[in-house]
Amino acid sequence: MKTASFFTFTGLGRISIARIAPRNTPPGYKVYKPLAPGRWFESVAYDKYRELYRAQLAELDAASVVAELTEMAAGAEPVLLCWEKPPFDARNWCHRRLVSEWFSAELGLVVEELGA
Repeated sequence: MKTASFFTFTGLGRISIARIAPRNTPPGYKVYKPLAPGRWFESVAYDKYRELYRAQLAELDAASVVAELTEMAAGAEPVLLCWEKPPFDARNWCHRRLVSEWFSAELGLVVEELGA
């Protein structure tokens, strides 16, 4: 499994974990809503975002999520997509990095960013 931006990856196995995809996103991607951030995503500071999103992840079973994402990718490697482009820093951060941290902590699964 990998992560990427909608703007940097258009290959097979694309799965959106964003609330919505950018306009003009090429077709062929799937949507996995349980990893999309809550309605609060644009209205809170980074620290609060991390707190709320980690609480959202805590409601999920990481192994089941991996199984569902793998099935959705239909034989391709799952690539989890959202809007932000690397490099990531204090002003440009992204929830797919939090998903990667969660998979690592819960399952020991390393989920790297494509092209990072």
